[in-house]
This record gives sequence, C-alpha cells and structure tokens, in this order.
Amino acid sequence: MLEALEDAYRTVAAALDAQRRFVADASHELRTPLATIQGNAGLLVHGPDVGEDVRRSAAADIAGESDRMARLTDRLLTLARADSGLKLQLAPVELRPLVAEVVRQAASLHDGTTFSLQAAEVPVAGDPDALRQLLWNLIDNAVRHARAAVVVTLNEEGSWARLMVADDGKGVPASERERIFERFYKVDADRADAVKTERGAGLGLAIARWIAEQHGGRIIATDGPTGGAGFFVDIPLLSPS
Repeated sequence: MLEALEDAYRTVAAALDAQRRFVADASHELRTPLATIQGNAGLLVHGPDVGEDVRRSAAADIAGESDRMARLTDRLLTLARADSGLKLQLAPVELRPLVAEVVRQAASLHDGTTFSLQAAEVPVAGDPDALRQLLWNLIDNAVRHARAAVVVTLNEEGSWARLMVADDGKGVPASERERIFERFYKVDADRADAVKTERGAGLGLAIARWIAEQHGGRIIATDGPTGGAGFFVDIPLLSPS
C-alpha cells in the first residue's frame, strides 16, 4: 500500500515538474520574439526620425517575429491538445496529392532551396490536416539545416506507407537522434548553425512524432541519402475494405 502511494506521488510530482518545465520553456521561446517586436515598435513610434531603410527593416522584423509567434502558439496548442488526450479522426486519404501540394507550397516559399519529390500512389487512414502539419514540420526542419537541397519521397514498404524528408546538411549525430523528438530539445550549435542562422523552437519534431503515433505509425531520424539527416515516417497502409 505504502509503495503504491509512493509510486503515485512520484508520478504526480514528475507530471508537475514536466508541466513547470513546459511553461518555463514556452515562456522563454515567446520572450525573444516579443522583445524584438517591442524594440522595433518602440523605434517606429517613439524613436527619432529614421530613414526609410530603417523603417522597412523594423517593419520586416516585426512581421517576421509575429509569424514566428503565431507558429509557436499553434504548436503549443497542438501539444496541449495532445496532452489532453485528443484522438485524431482518421479517414481514407491518398497521400500523393497531399504531399505534392505541401512540397509545391514549400518550394514557392523557399526559393533558395531546391526541392525534389518522388511519390507513389499510397492510401492510408489519416487526418489530412494533421498529416500536412507533420510534413510541414519535417520540411521546415530540413530547410533550416539544408545546404541547398531537400528530398521528399513517398512509397510503399511492405504494409507501410513510408514518407522520407531528407536534407543535405551536416546530419544529426547518432547520440541525438532520439532526443530531438523531445519537446524544446535542440541539437547543439554545430548542426543548428552550420548552414542557417534561424533556429526552431524545438517543438516541430515532437508534434510530428505525436501525429505519426496517432496514425498507428512511427518516425525515426537517421542518415539521409544526400549526406544530411533523413526523417522516415511509417504509417500503416489503408486496409482493403
């Protein structure tokens, strides 16, 4: 009896500690864009007359950090729903057009990165919006670390639909490949800053894993075919009716 009570206490204490860390980490991630927005807004409103170039730069910083806060808020809400026990509603989905649409949109947003796509017709039981979010999170991560190229493939592997997103960056050390799926975990600066200066909040991969698991699937990080990191998502194929 006493041992059971101690186990229950440890479980509750661990949950409260995780919640405190989550709130602290979320507050830290929001503080940086807020400070940038406040500083640039103060410059525009209360500062001395500035040139048009400075004004445009300040406005661009405000817009960029606002977008970053919006993405972070969306991801925090997704994790909150996951913690509340939300179950995705799955229905038949043909993955090829969904993946092709996201890759096309990503290519239009990141004109400095070359995208390649090879996709087969692959049906699954899924939530289309959640699957789009999973793919966007993986592509955002790949673009952040790529030198020049991102590769996306979709095919069947046995009874699984296999989606791969790979970059040609420095890759992820074997010792980091499980931890990168933890909330707010970030790899060291050697990978994160090797190519791009922007760093993520450390939420996208945690959300991607949750979405994959909600589909009865899995996600792993390993070496990619282009020398960088490769993220492989396996989702069960749609069973014939």
